This record gives sequence, C-alpha cells and structure tokens, in this order.
Amino acid sequence: MPKLDRAETKTEFAARVGLTKGRISQLVADGLPVRPDGRIDVEAGLAWMERNLDPSRRGKGGTVSTGASAPSVAEVRRMLMLVQVQRARLAYDKERASLIDAGAATATIFARARAERDAHMAWVQRAAPLIAAETGADSQATFAVLDRLMREHLEHLADTPLGELRDAG
Repeated sequence: MPKLDRAETKTEFAARVGLTKGRISQLVADGLPVRPDGRIDVEAGLAWMERNLDPSRRGKGGTVSTGASAPSVAEVRRMLMLVQVQRARLAYDKERASLIDAGAATATIFARARAERDAHMAWVQRAAPLIAAETGADSQATFAVLDRLMREHLEHLADTPLGELRDAG
C-alpha cells in the first residue's frame, strides 16, 4: 500500500492521540517532528511518540524509591500517553486501510486453498483420459495412479508449514 502524505495541525494531532494542544507543543519542544508548514506528519509523529514516550527507553520520572516498585505519577502519565499513541496508531492504520480483519483473511485463505484443491482434482479427471489415449494405457488405471499421486501431493502441501511457503524474495 502506498504511503499517504497525511499531515495534521497540532490541534488535530492532539485530538488523534488524546492529548492537549499544549502537551503537543511541549513534545514539539522535546523533538516531536514538525513540517516547515507547522503541521505534523501523522506517521512520523506517531513513530516519534512511540520511540520517545516509552518509559523503559526514556529513563525520566523513574520509580519512587520507597523499596517498592510503584511508579511515579510522571511514569504513569507517560505510560498512559504511550497507550493513547498506540491506539492512535491503530486508528490511523485502520484509516489508511493497512489493517485487515484476521477472520476475513483466514476465510479468504481457506476458500482459495479449497478452490485450488478442487481445481487440481478436476485436472486429474480431465487429464487422465487424455494421457491414457496418448500412451495407449488403460484409462481407469491412469486415472487411479494420477488421482493417488495428486492426493499425496496435496496432502504434502497441507502438511508443509506456512513459513516454508513464503516467497524468499
């Protein structure tokens, strides 16, 4: 899917990620990328926030040193912002139609596999009499051999892990 050039104002971007415009301005001061026209590229902004608001990578705020591992208020706020950013990323990906429904994908894959299986089995029925006629062999015996070989082949394909079927290029 081609990358869309989607930019929003700070107010629009703030609404997308569930923050205030003022907080977005603070993040801009901290390095949130802004285009020369003052708008925020949604893709770049979400990526920056995911990288920079992750408490484990940022190291700011820390935890309260009471012996317990209770997070500070700043830490909880950053974690909340990260969740909001991740939700915004999913909503943006859905907007761009770069997410697919897992159930629909599974149903499509199974329907395609079933259609291919049926086509292979139909080929055996069409090809067996032609092969028998060209070679002078018994039509029923030719069909029986081709049918058995095709079923073994399809069973082998069904047992092959999907990772091995991926295109190497």
